[in-house]
Amino acid sequence: MGKDELLLELKQVLLREVPNAVQKIKLNQGDKVCYISLLGNEYEPVLGLITLGIESYRNKMIEESGTDNKWYLWNSGEMPAKYQTGFEDQDQTFQQKQETLVSLFGNEKWEEFWEDCQTIRFEVAKKLNAYNWSDIIPISDDFVVYSDWESIDVSNGDLVKSVPQEKIEILLEKSLI
Repeated sequence: MGKDELLLELKQVLLREVPNAVQKIKLNQGDKVCYISLLGNEYEPVLGLITLGIESYRNKMIEESGTDNKWYLWNSGEMPAKYQTGFEDQDQTFQQKQETLVSLFGNEKWEEFWEDCQTIRFEVAKKLNAYNWSDIIPISDDFVVYSDWESIDVSNGDLVKSVPQEKIEILLEKSLI
């Protein structure tokens, strides 16, 4: 199986299973989700972790630091670990296919390989942004799904790659990007 075929299969699994994974994360009474972060990393370049951004936590961050430090506001690692989940329980073959992808293609031209994996996350996030998430989880009025990685640069437009323009405009109005 080639890289493109593996990536397409992984993309299809993500589109089908991310909503199911998100539903398994236990929210506190009154929690609203302001984002879903799809984190890729060196070892799990397609998807390593799903994190829910909780509006009340983000509001506390804004109260403490304002909205100038965009990296801080969008750093999914700032959310409590109880709002994170791996993907290995959703589809038993996903992790195996991702490991196969990395072992077969991850050693050649890493930047190109990473870009291919990111492109899949961008595409998945864009499609997931079109879902009616309010039927699945309680969401804020500025809710988005985005592709996340260690060196994401929100201030320089990295969210635009995975978030539709109409949602970008809402985030801009609130000084969140």
